[in-house]
Amino acid sequence: MTERRALATDARSSVAVYHMLRTRIMTCELVPGQPLTERASAVEFGLGLSPVRDALTRLVGDGLVQVVSPNVYRITPLTLKSVNDLFTVWALLGPEMAALGASRADPAQTAQLRQLMVDGNAVLAGPLDRDRVVRFIDITERSFDLIASASRNGRLIEAYRSLSCELWRVLTLILLSADCVDTLQAAGVTWHSLIDRRDALGVTRLTRQVTAATHASAVRLLTDGTKTDDGAVLPLWR
Repeated sequence: MTERRALATDARSSVAVYHMLRTRIMTCELVPGQPLTERASAVEFGLGLSPVRDALTRLVGDGLVQVVSPNVYRITPLTLKSVNDLFTVWALLGPEMAALGASRADPAQTAQLRQLMVDGNAVLAGPLDRDRVVRFIDITERSFDLIASASRNGRLIEAYRSLSCELWRVLTLILLSADCVDTLQAAGVTWHSLIDRRDALGVTRLTRQVTAATHASAVRLLTDGTKTDDGAVLPLWR
């Protein structure tokens, strides 16, 4: 019984560490290229190595952390090339997945998407401090997770999951720089009506427009940022 309780505690600890580190990475509190070690993280969180290792392994799977050597990691760097590559793929995948998901969503999924759009715009309507940005990104992530699920296309879902965490990290940095807010607010309003009409063509166009706008914003942000010795970029707003 004691061993079972310990395992359960480790599992909860691992999930908690994962979410705390993920938020720090997404908001650039842990900067691109910054090293992390299992031991230092375990000391910081007051935990054993096992739950910390599990959390870091999960972040590696998300593409937000890279393995440098045994027990040593670093935050995945942001470079102009990595961001351009990301958006090149998303420009092909995102609009098609969004259109397919919107057209195939059942009534319950459509209602959830509609509410998420309302919630997202409500967040954007206020001052965008760190907590509100994190809240908006959570809503956006849940929206696209739902769209991916509604598409009922396993290949699309797999490809989306391989990109999603890095995509939301870049969008977080864009919003923390107070860029593209009007574009995202307008998109949220338009999405609402497009989903209700199951307008796949309209969804495709809108997703392409938002992708192009956020890509341009990310390039501006990183072009003006500080370059590190290994080519990683620290966004200017830091």
